[in-house]
Amino acid sequence: MSIIDDILSRIDIVDIVEQYVDLKKSWNNFIWLCPFHNEKTPSFVVSPDKQIFKCFWCWKWWNVITFIKEIENVEFYDAIKLLAEKSGIDIKNYKSYDNNNLDIKEQILSINKTALNFFHSQIFENNNAMKYLINERHLNKEIILKYKLWFAPKDSQLLVKYLRSKWFNDETILKSWLWKKTSSGSIYSFFVNRIIFPIFNNLWNIVAFSGRIFDKNTWWWKYINTPETIIYHKSHILYNYNNAKKTKKDFIIVCEWYMDVIWLYRLWFDNSVATCWTALTKYHIASLKRITNNIIFAFDGDEAWKQASFRWLKIALEEWVFPKIFNIENWKDFDELANKIQDQTDFSQLLEDQFKNSEDWITFFINEILKDYEKNWPTEKQEKLLKVFEIIKEIWNYSIFWNYIEKIWKIINQDPHILYQQLKIWNKYKKNESPSKNSNEFIIPSLFYNEFFNKLWFKKEFENYIWIILQILDYLPEINILKKVFTENLTDNEKEKILEKQLRREKTLDSKKNKELKNKVIKEVKMYLIQQITILIKNPKLNNKDKNILILNLNKIRK
Repeated sequence: MSIIDDILSRIDIVDIVEQYVDLKKSWNNFIWLCPFHNEKTPSFVVSPDKQIFKCFWCWKWWNVITFIKEIENVEFYDAIKLLAEKSGIDIKNYKSYDNNNLDIKEQILSINKTALNFFHSQIFENNNAMKYLINERHLNKEIILKYKLWFAPKDSQLLVKYLRSKWFNDETILKSWLWKKTSSGSIYSFFVNRIIFPIFNNLWNIVAFSGRIFDKNTWWWKYINTPETIIYHKSHILYNYNNAKKTKKDFIIVCEWYMDVIWLYRLWFDNSVATCWTALTKYHIASLKRITNNIIFAFDGDEAWKQASFRWLKIALEEWVFPKIFNIENWKDFDELANKIQDQTDFSQLLEDQFKNSEDWITFFINEILKDYEKNWPTEKQEKLLKVFEIIKEIWNYSIFWNYIEKIWKIINQDPHILYQQLKIWNKYKKNESPSKNSNEFIIPSLFYNEFFNKLWFKKEFENYIWIILQILDYLPEINILKKVFTENLTDNEKEKILEKQLRREKTLDSKKNKELKNKVIKEVKMYLIQQITILIKNPKLNNKDKNILILNLNKIRK
């Protein structure tokens, strides 16, 4: 029997999933909210009979190995290792399981752990490094120990000799990137005369290192980092995630540098992480969502960061995350902030309130992009507007989408429905995209949302209302969707779910092939409006003036 078969036979999927999800019994299965996406109605099911899980909304499914791989954001090998530990299985006894690859990964992890012990011993032998951490970085020994901020010595051969003395072979150490080989074949340490920051994965394994210079007279790169290896993928790893995932706070802070994370810990925040010198990815967002959906980015406000974070925001929205942004006002960084305050306990509460009240990231960018909008030339205005469209087109939630349309409208003083039309047309005909793709087109807007229908109906702006519907509703794969949202007694959440489901369906359609369907929808809309206006006309409380307006609009619709 293979290790996979043995794990699946020994472990009950319900026991594992219950450690992450508050399952409730339902007939022969267990259900609850899916941990892989945001939802209010349970669609996540675990079957003890079939030993599988399945979400009927995001369609993630399969066995306990897949669940651990997704929930812990680890590779298949690490999921196997974690489950083997939970079930008391010794992986080494299973020679048939990718033994060579497994051995290399285990050896690199062991090399990294041994190297960390070596770096630990060196920090106490170098007074300059310790003085730098305590006097210039203002860290105490408790923080240095917690984050294992050790030291790589000047002599590039010391680590080489130390690892060889532990019987590690040169070829495997080269794969860990602790060593480098010259063209002549000699080997030297990759990290020399630097403060060492160890990087852990979700399972507390040391997968990489980062080294920072502390000597101001050194002309080397300020930071050097372990490149990608068989156990280290920057797009999946967040610095300090192993600590932050245990936080009791209801939000997570994403910082720019490792030291920001450590300085925030000095301010009593154990819930911060940093990317490992790479752009934010969907895997990072997925990891953060497992802690909380309340994600706050705390970076400085330079132009380079704004350009980078613009791309990051789009990634977050694609993963249905709406992050906030925290600006460090009147301070250079969190280090200066931590040093200037007198009472950390009282100040940390004040800072926590500021974090929680941070401006949402989309609003921040809308305000930044549309700053001084009225002073710009028409072409500049259009460029700014298109940049804003790049952000909000990623929003799937209709109520949230319309909320931002209204924010833009208030800044540029343009009718929100015209704005919506501009967004739709731009999406359809934007550069390098064929109109037939309809890749991100919003077919159903928030017409049936945010009391939009009621506002128009009771103002009796029927002509405007009809025009908007006929302009925006290009086609509907299910004709009854319109009537369903209009007439049935649905909650806002139910409406939202219907419309989001409809949007997903529409994104697969080609408008050119749906002319007949479009005509049916227009007819359906007209028939519905005729029915509603007729009901209003028969209302005895209606005065003659309003009745005449209704009849006039009724005739227009019939024509």
